[in-house]
Amino acid sequence: MQFKDVALILAGHGSTKNAESSRFTRETAHRIRERGIFGEVRSAFWKEQPSYADAIQGLGAKKVVVVPWFLANGYFTTKILQREFVDTLDVECRVTAPIGMRSEILSHFQKRAERLLAAKSWKPNQVSLLVASHGTPLHAGSRVAAVDLAEQLAKDGYRTARAVFLEEDPKIADWRVLIQEGPVVVLPHFLAGGLHGSEDVPELLGISGAGEGWYESEKGEVGYGEPLGRPEEVEEMIIELAVAKASK
Repeated sequence: MQFKDVALILAGHGSTKNAESSRFTRETAHRIRERGIFGEVRSAFWKEQPSYADAIQGLGAKKVVVVPWFLANGYFTTKILQREFVDTLDVECRVTAPIGMRSEILSHFQKRAERLLAAKSWKPNQVSLLVASHGTPLHAGSRVAAVDLAEQLAKDGYRTARAVFLEEDPKIADWRVLIQEGPVVVLPHFLAGGLHGSEDVPELLGISGAGEGWYESEKGEVGYGEPLGRPEEVEEMIIELAVAKASK
């Protein structure tokens, strides 16, 4: 399986405040490049270098497939990436669904929750669960992926399971208002290494770290899951998204 006439671009957000934000995107691009499936493999970012504009310079491929390094089909994936790639390139460019829309994301969340429960020898019905996501008033679709995940996780038997957000209601900061007692498992709906999952959400929860594990906060016990996005978790998903789009 080779697509030597196709350039693959992993399009992430990046951050000017967190140097780790783009590391896994770059590592994943390198891993896929080494496999020789596509003619070119590049990573690009909104807030870091190389920029989206940089990534499309000097491409030798006849086709470009852009895989959004995002978890929700929101403002960036439907507006910004369309504008930056599809509407400006002279070659054929296709944007896939973001990696967060893949069905495998649910199983990755379930495994994180299971590890946290096993550490305490608890069952799902003894804890509540929150999916902590970004959300934005700029695009209604931004919250959909997190809400859907919470609804699916609720079927695993938690006392309650719901989505909470940085920029929409219900807010992450109000977590103890929403769940007034008992331990809470929080699964960050952010890609690994980023500012929100590693700094902002733990601060709002009142916990002392961002690694996967249990923490004592002033408002009760919190089990915090590992953010998504390790290369070994997403590499195959990205290739499948790109191959499906390139084959059309």
